[in-house]
Amino acid sequence: MQTQIKLKESKLPRMLGDLSHSNQYLKIFSLSSLFINLLSLIVIFVLSTQAPVVLSFNTGGSLLEPTAIPKPELEIQAAIKHYLELRYQWGPENVKEKLNQAQEMIHPSAMKAYLGAAQNVVRFSSEKQVSQRVYGKGFDVDFQHKTVRVTGDRITSIQNLKAAGDLKLELAFDFGPRTKENPWGVFITREVEAQ
Repeated sequence: MQTQIKLKESKLPRMLGDLSHSNQYLKIFSLSSLFINLLSLIVIFVLSTQAPVVLSFNTGGSLLEPTAIPKPELEIQAAIKHYLELRYQWGPENVKEKLNQAQEMIHPSAMKAYLGAAQNVVRFSSEKQVSQRVYGKGFDVDFQHKTVRVTGDRITSIQNLKAAGDLKLELAFDFGPRTKENPWGVFITREVEAQ
């Protein structure tokens, strides 16, 4: 009789073969993930260094075109005109309100002197029924000394008697933060009325 011998296969080589086959898939997957991550980092870097696209629309929905930066002289002149309107155009009924609004354009270092002068103007205007209007014609801006020379006309009314005179004013200014009340960021540090 012949006996058959059955040989048992070892499971270890087969397991090693399956494991090395699955490792190849893991290696390919890891390398492809690394490549995708490097590519996405490069794309993020390129996109983050570009300037953003800003679209500005007006209330009608049409595109606003960019304009040139305004000249500093024009900005300072606009701020000074606004200051003159608040500080030098008042009547007995609104003098206190106007001078309080003009206070927003005064530099903190000059606030004490301004408040003293404003109290005198309020008292004088209320007691004598005085009103005043000024019309600035010339604005000579000197950036080196940070001054503005204003020339124009002043009309003063004392109990309905009007008198006209020349306005010669020198205003020293400094720059500061822009606010809602002072969008130009120009603050008055000193004012001198020339004769």
